[in-house]
Amino acid sequence: MEMTIPQLNVAVHRELSYMANDETMMERVLKSLRKIRRERKTELATHAAENEIKANLQEAFSEFKRVQDGKAETRDFFEVINEL
Repeated sequence: MEMTIPQLNVAVHRELSYMANDETMMERVLKSLRKIRRERKTELATHAAENEIKANLQEAFSEFKRVQDGKAETRDFFEVINEL
């Protein structure tokens, strides 16, 4: 059974209270928490980049389909390059 956020908070605080007077342990905990936060930030950035790439590809394929169906016209190569 998974714990809720409030339950997790209580459990984390309880565990921290056991080592609150041990400076070495608290430094290790802090270092670990900072590492976890950095990893999570990287994961979120990677996920956002992947979503952006996916959306751009979907848009490109939709545009290609519209051109194939005769609902849109192709653009001149230099016009596209200048847009970039």
